[in-house]
Amino acid sequence: MCNIQGLARMFCGHGSMPDYDALVAERDALVAAATPPSPPFPDQIEVLDASVIRDLMESTFPGYRDKIFISDRQYLITSIDQIRVFIDWDNTNIFKYQAEYSDCDDFALALAGAFAKYPGWSGFPVTYVWGNYGIGPHAFVIAVAWPSQSERVPTLYYIEPQTDHEIAQETVEGMELMLLPM
Repeated sequence: MCNIQGLARMFCGHGSMPDYDALVAERDALVAAATPPSPPFPDQIEVLDASVIRDLMESTFPGYRDKIFISDRQYLITSIDQIRVFIDWDNTNIFKYQAEYSDCDDFALALAGAFAKYPGWSGFPVTYVWGNYGIGPHAFVIAVAWPSQSERVPTLYYIEPQTDHEIAQETVEGMELMLLPM
C-alpha cells in the first residue's frame, strides 16, 4: 500500500514531506519583506456626500454632465497636504514614459489606482480624468480636498502623475472634458 510520504519521495525526491507550517511561515515572511509599508493615513478626515462632489464638478465643467460618473454615495475628505503626502509616498512618477505603452493614461490610472489599493485611502475622491486643455487629449489625476485643515471647503485639484506636480487651475479652466469617473 502506497502512502503520501512514499509518493512524495517517489515524485519529488524528498526524503520526507516538508513541514507545511514552516512553508507557510516562510511564504508569509517573503510577502511581508516584499510589501511596502502602507502610506501614512490622514489624521483629520470627514465624510463628504457625493452630491457635493457632483455639484463641484458640474460647476467646474459646465456642459459636460454626461461625462461625469460618480460611483459612490459618500467619500472621505481631507486636506490637499494630506493627499500630497500620499502622492509623495507613491512611486508612480518614477516609471519611464513610453509612448502608447506607458504614457499619460497609464500614469493616471496607476496613481489613481494606488489610492484605491490601500485600505482607508480608497474612500478619498481621487481619480483619473481625460480632457483636452490645449495640448491634445491628456489623462491626469483629479482630487477633491480641502485647501487646508482650517479651510474646509471642498476644492478640485489637478495632478500630473508623471511628475507629481499640481496642474494650475487656470490651465484646466475651459478644458474639454472627455471622461471623469469617480
